Amino acid sequence: MRDFLAIPFGWILSGLYTLTDSYLLSIIVLTLVVRLALLPASISQQKNSAKQVRLNTKVNKIKQKYAGNQQKIQEETQALYQREGFGAANMGCMPLIVQMLVMLGLYEVMYTPIKNVLRFSAEKITAIQNAMSIVETKENARRIQLDILAKLASPDALEGVKGVNTNDIEELFHLKENFMLGSLDLTATPDKSNISLLWLIPVFAFLTSMMSSIFMYIKQRKQNPEMAKNPSMGCMTFMSPVMSLVFTFMFPAGVGFYWIVSNVFSFVQQVILTYVYSPKKVIAQQMVDETVTRRSKENNTKRRVDIEKK
Repeated sequence: MRDFLAIPFGWILSGLYTLTDSYLLSIIVLTLVVRLALLPASISQQKNSAKQVRLNTKVNKIKQKYAGNQQKIQEETQALYQREGFGAANMGCMPLIVQMLVMLGLYEVMYTPIKNVLRFSAEKITAIQNAMSIVETKENARRIQLDILAKLASPDALEGVKGVNTNDIEELFHLKENFMLGSLDLTATPDKSNISLLWLIPVFAFLTSMMSSIFMYIKQRKQNPEMAKNPSMGCMTFMSPVMSLVFTFMFPAGVGFYWIVSNVFSFVQQVILTYVYSPKKVIAQQMVDETVTRRSKENNTKRRVDIEKK
């Protein structure tokens, strides 16, 4: 799956890298494009969330009326949702699925930048690996190309390598420079047992994820106070940030960089959508639309009656 997803993301990142001449900027642009592509689904989710707020009052009345009879409460609640054209499935999980696919594809591209971004052939990569005396083992098999970038020291070491020309060497060293964020080498994986500046990547991944989670927690509490009584809500709030922290210690720092950028874009998007499609605004618009629809039906009925009388 990762190899398959790496093909399109490799071409996209390669194209962006050619246009921007910056690997990190290419990741930022890719993240923005993904977020924009998911915007319609996010707007739909926000509207459905507002609709759920409107239905909470009716759901609470059902719970009070059939208190103690959980089966009846579920039946009546489902009947209400069906009448109102609302369902949990309408909230959608497409954004999450797309994000996971992007992560898997980027994960593979991050491990194979020479192949998927510079578009070097397997034979050329093997020749470079042999010239640098990098032995492939079971432990380093996946990150061979990252090791090549990390151990690049002098262009002279690759001079005369079969199939590798001066332009190839320049591209390799330029890509190596692009994997540097200040003094942070994004080809490296943060070491849990050794505190270093590279820990900044998991820390910021955690903080930016926590920022979004707390925002959503506060939003949910305002929209549905009953949810605040559910202990699992607090657990869910911290689950995503903790996962971000754990996973960014497992992947090259470049993947963590993408995670941070994605979290920031997600937070900004949440704030904007919450303001533009606030429950009050959405509910007010829904009521206006329902009134217009009802009056239209009443007028049509009245016309049919008048026609029948004539």
